[in-house]
Amino acid sequence: MARKNRRGQVPDPRDLRRRRPPALAPDHQGHGALGALRADARTLADPARKNQGPLRPPPSPLQGLAAHRAPRRRESRSARAVSQIAAIALLALRHVFRSRVVLVLAALLAAAAFLLPLGLRSDGTPEGLIRIHLVYVLGLASFLLTLATLWSGCAAIAQEADEKTLQLLLVKPVSRLRIWLGKWLALLLLNAGLLALVGAAAAATLHVQLRRGGFAPEALAAARQTTLAALETLRAPLPDVAADVRAEIERLRAADRLPDAPEAALLPSIRRTVLARRYAVAPGASRRWTFDLPAGPAAAGPLLVQFRCDSSVLGAADFDSVLDLQVGEWRATRSVRAMPGNPQTVVFPDVPAGAAQAAVEFRNRGTHGATLFFDPADGLVLRRPAGTFAGNYLRALAQLYLRLALFAAIGVALGTLFSMPVATFLTLVLILVLQLSGFISAAAQVDRATFVANVAPFGHGGHVHGDAAPPAPSQLARAAAAGLFYAYRATYLTLRPLLEDRTLDDLATGTWLPPRALARNAVQQGLLLPLLLGLLSAAVLRTREWALPTPS
Repeated sequence: MARKNRRGQVPDPRDLRRRRPPALAPDHQGHGALGALRADARTLADPARKNQGPLRPPPSPLQGLAAHRAPRRRESRSARAVSQIAAIALLALRHVFRSRVVLVLAALLAAAAFLLPLGLRSDGTPEGLIRIHLVYVLGLASFLLTLATLWSGCAAIAQEADEKTLQLLLVKPVSRLRIWLGKWLALLLLNAGLLALVGAAAAATLHVQLRRGGFAPEALAAARQTTLAALETLRAPLPDVAADVRAEIERLRAADRLPDAPEAALLPSIRRTVLARRYAVAPGASRRWTFDLPAGPAAAGPLLVQFRCDSSVLGAADFDSVLDLQVGEWRATRSVRAMPGNPQTVVFPDVPAGAAQAAVEFRNRGTHGATLFFDPADGLVLRRPAGTFAGNYLRALAQLYLRLALFAAIGVALGTLFSMPVATFLTLVLILVLQLSGFISAAAQVDRATFVANVAPFGHGGHVHGDAAPPAPSQLARAAAAGLFYAYRATYLTLRPLLEDRTLDDLATGTWLPPRALARNAVQQGLLLPLLLGLLSAAVLRTREWALPTPS
């Protein structure tokens, strides 16, 4: 008996044969029975197509080459990762703004940019005003941003863990590295906005002070050449004094005046003594520095000779001297009054280009019968323009921003590894170490034998009376000195990018900040080191138990 449909009618067998789906084509094999039923439904829905046979199923989006499938999957993953990181960063920014930290920090930065310059007093020259303004205003702003960045970085993870709100984020299907990157990105965005405002305010207040300072036009023009500039520094190579050092050691040994210390510990001090003799200019004598000039523009331009010396006569105000600059066949002479302890700059305008070397001769006319001493490395240098002050200023702000990016990564990593009190304490230790950067760098760059020889006897002569020689340091004292040396060296090597930062000093003295150094710092401080800290923090986020009950 034929089966009736819902209307109680017996269907025509010819209609059933016409509606039966044929065998699927090879390109429809992936649809199977579902594709056939969809085609049958389209046929029934459109009576005009009833006699045209079954419709071919639409092409599947999964068809095609496998090579076209992988990029779409990667694009979707990358887009999802970017959206997740952006969402986490937005939540972190909302949390920071709700805590009113940004308002307090913005008020402090505004005071540093607008009120601090009103209380600064320079030496009465445009150069002094520029140096003090840039170093103090940008330095204080950088310190405040560093302190706020480290604290906010620690609170980004540690405080949320203490408040039991971090678990709401960890239970979501988001990778731990993306969580860390979102927190770090929030601090980067916050620092970018605040640093841009501080940089613009510092530049504006400096411009106003220079205009209202009552300086002569000639003084302002000289300041634009020496300080509001980007000058490349050229240093003369140091002479080879190895033979003189060896001769000095033999002379001291023959005279029985060689100290009882390892020769490796004596070599640096003897070398400094020999170099000091080489760079001492007696009354009526002269000394010559030779510089290799890099290939530069074909047009003539200014060259600046900057020098700083000390005197053997204390209390003398200045000394008559002569500077002689020779570039190729061109030669110029200037009479200067050298002031001991103060850096001085002499400008030689319109120096012809194209020469491979330049020579500077300094003659001491013998005022007060004083001998003048120059530092072997930086006592007398040659400077030439390499860019504009505006470009140098922007590169300095970019370098400060990269430094803040590394501090943000350190803060978030400390907040991941430790609790909020411990992380805050470690940030204070880090800030203290940065304040002692000069001492740590000097101690770490001394060789081990010299460091131990100078530190191990410390305190041994406290109980010695009269002319008695202090006892030799014990093995324990020498071991403690060696351990202290390695601690200084490890701290220096670990924090070297932060300890050797001279961005503000170079900017305030008109020293050119090369783009190559900025690119290197961008890779090091803005990418590699934060990535290592992020991977470490992600591993801790995956393995650490965050939902433990708080002990009562």
